[in-house]
This record gives sequence, structure tokens and C-alpha cells, in this order.
Amino acid sequence: MLKTAREAAEIIREHQDDSITIVSHMDADGISSAALMSLTLDRLNIDHQVKFVRMLYREVIDELELEKLTIFTDLGSSQLRNLRRKFKNNDIIIADHHSPQEEGWSRLTHFNAHLEGFDGVEEISGAGMAYLIAKELDPENKDLAALALVGAIGDVQNAWGKLRGYNQNIAKDGEEAGVLNRETDLLLYGRHTQPIFKALKNLTDPPIPGVSNTVEGCVSMLKDLDIPYKTKKGYRRPVELSDEEKQKLASELITRAITHVPEELTEYVPGLIIGKVHTLLNENERSMLRGADEFSTCINSTARHEQPLIGYEVAMGDRDVYYRSMLNLLKYHRRCIAEGMTYIDQNGLENGPEGYIQYFDASDVLKETFVGTIASLTIGHEKSDPYKPIVGIVKKDGSAKISARCSKLLFLKGLDMARAIRAAAETVGGEGGGHAVACGARVDEDKIPKFITEFENRLIEAA
Repeated sequence: MLKTAREAAEIIREHQDDSITIVSHMDADGISSAALMSLTLDRLNIDHQVKFVRMLYREVIDELELEKLTIFTDLGSSQLRNLRRKFKNNDIIIADHHSPQEEGWSRLTHFNAHLEGFDGVEEISGAGMAYLIAKELDPENKDLAALALVGAIGDVQNAWGKLRGYNQNIAKDGEEAGVLNRETDLLLYGRHTQPIFKALKNLTDPPIPGVSNTVEGCVSMLKDLDIPYKTKKGYRRPVELSDEEKQKLASELITRAITHVPEELTEYVPGLIIGKVHTLLNENERSMLRGADEFSTCINSTARHEQPLIGYEVAMGDRDVYYRSMLNLLKYHRRCIAEGMTYIDQNGLENGPEGYIQYFDASDVLKETFVGTIASLTIGHEKSDPYKPIVGIVKKDGSAKISARCSKLLFLKGLDMARAIRAAAETVGGEGGGHAVACGARVDEDKIPKFITEFENRLIEAA
């Protein structure tokens, strides 16, 4: 693995007097990847620019400028056919963890997790691949390990209650550099920022009877367990619980979840309640950037609203203008979530022809960059079935943006939607790809019914 990372590092050194372009995916992992690579080049005083794209569709590649060196982070491996057409005579580096679809060519330095013997779904993210190149350029770049893990967690590579594979090595680097702490704790989102009852209310994967989506139920459970949820100083946060309180709470949550989860999935429940959490030690104790999970959500929200450069600057270290812009964008993000979930409340979901998937069409309500967020949140909605994949659709100008999501339980059971969505999209003349737990496609609007049928059938065949 490190051999190819060294080759990529050497290519960068050869172009240190040239202007380099970084092209990255517009999500948490992609923004983390770009920021990590950009920080690395800054430290070497190498001039560069950064561009974010949702996907390397043919028309997107046509708009990219030809540079003496282009570095693609967190994307590229699945679009080699499109890239070869334009970049075959130029030096490019791809640092990616998605499954490659074709062979490379002479001027491509292809640093891909799967080609290096690692599972890009479980063991390392795009930011992790960029980190390995950064460390080859300078071993002192170990302090960037925390940012690499923000990318990995943004791609749900902690779905097992811990990070796996090379992510563990990266976490160790972060600990050694003094920028990261990892410990076993309750896997509650908002450990550093939210009241205990709110963090519990948002625990919907797996669904917890009497807890998920109900503040009253959370408060009642805490009272029954004799766990105070507020003091004279205000509401307590999950990080303020004692070890004894955490043990009592974990036991209750696991017991409740197991009684309502299909028997074949019960073995996964404890790992979704208790696991490794990652704290960024250089961030303020009550900051939304203190926990790696919240950090990834923050920068992902900027991408969802087509402002990835705000997330990029925050990931680069800005805690002033861009950080405040991100917080303002988060407020808007929450309003959009409320509108999206109100739509689900009022309209519900439709089932695929075979009843294996559920979907919604929010073309008049959501931006296409936001449909994946609502699809993710709908997994925990009372009108959805957490044991069926969810597909969100937004139509615009004759084309349809499609996002598919599934619960962690389905993912841990072995469901891989990425392969199915890619094949289904290609069958109807579109393009698709992504991750096992979160993926997307673009197809012609009139092909949506056929796509839904193809996607559902391929998932059934793979089950």
C-alpha cells in the first residue's frame, strides 16, 4: 500500500513548481480529503486550487481544466472510463476507496484501497487514502489523522461500533500526535453538545421502543433509572454521565432494542449502542467539532446546501468567519430538515412493486443535494420500515436525482446497495454508485418506474 502512496508523493514533488488542482467529492469524506490534501500542500508551499463536484459525470469532467497535475480525492476510481477520455495525456493522482471499474493507464497514479488489498467500505475512506499520501510527503503530518477519521465516520465506517482495518492505524497516529482521543462510550450523537434526553430521542438506528423520537419517553426512562438529566447548572450532556450511569443506560437501551429487532439482527444491537467514540482534543469542549461524528455532520451539511467551500475552510482550521457561516448554515439546514420531515409526515412512503423497498418523490419540496439527508432521517421515522431500504427522488429538467439509504442493521447484515444501484442505473441509461449504506444515481425522469423495479429486483437477488 505504501509503495503507491510513495509514488503519488513523488509525483507531487515533481510538480511542486506547477499549479495543482484538487478535485474532490462533495460530502463529508470528500471535504475532509480535500482539506487534508490542501493542508499538506500548504505546508510544502505548493500552489494549488480546490474544486468540489457531486459526481464525475461526463459533462462535469468536460468542464474541468487540464492541469499539469490533477489530484482526485474520494472519487475517480468508479469513473475511469470518463476520466481517461480527457486526462490520458496528463499526470493525475486518484486517492479513492470506491471500487474501481476499469484498468488505469500510464500517467495515472491510482491509489485505491481495493487495489491495495483493503476493503474501502469498511477499512479506510477517501480521507484515509489522502492521509497516507500526506504522511509519505512528511511524517509530521500525523496531526492530520483526526481529519482523516472525520471523513471515515462521515462515510459510516464506524457502523460496527468501532473503526476497522487501516482506520485503526490512523486513529493510533492521531493519539500519538495528541490530536485525538478514543474511548468506549454510549454511541449517542451530540455527546458534547446536546442534553441527554435529546441525544436519546435521536437514537433511531436501531429503533428503541419508548425512546426513539419521544422526549417524554426519554425523560421517563431516565427518571426510572434514577439518572438526573439536569442540575442547577442546566441540562446534562452525555459526556457528563458517570460510568455507572452509562452502564445502567446502556443495559436498558440494549434490552429494549433487542425485544423489537428481528431475531437474525439482535447480535448487532449491542455494537450500535456501545462502541468507540472519537474526540478531537484541539476543539473546545462544547463545540460541535469536538466529536468526530458531529464534525462530519457539520461539514456534510455545507455540501448538502452547495456550500462545500465553507466546510472546507472549517476543516482547514478556520474558527472565525467560515465557522460562523457554517453555524448559520446549520440553522438553515435544520429548517430544511423540518420541512422535509413534514413532507414525509403528510405524504408517507410508497412501496416498490415487490414491497422490498420504500420510496418518496419530493421534487417540489427538496433540492436534489438534500434528498439524501431526508432519506437518511426517514429511516427512523414512524411511517417507515427500518428493515427496508429507502429511496428518495427529486426530478428537475427531465432528469432525476436518486438517493438510497438503509439502516445500519441492514448494512451489518450484508446489504450492499451500491452495486445494485449502479447496475440498475446503467440498465436504464443512467449512472450510479456510492457506498453500501448510502448511494445515488441519476436517470432520465421517464425511466424512474423502470429504475425502481430494476433496483428492487437486484437487491432481492443479492439478499
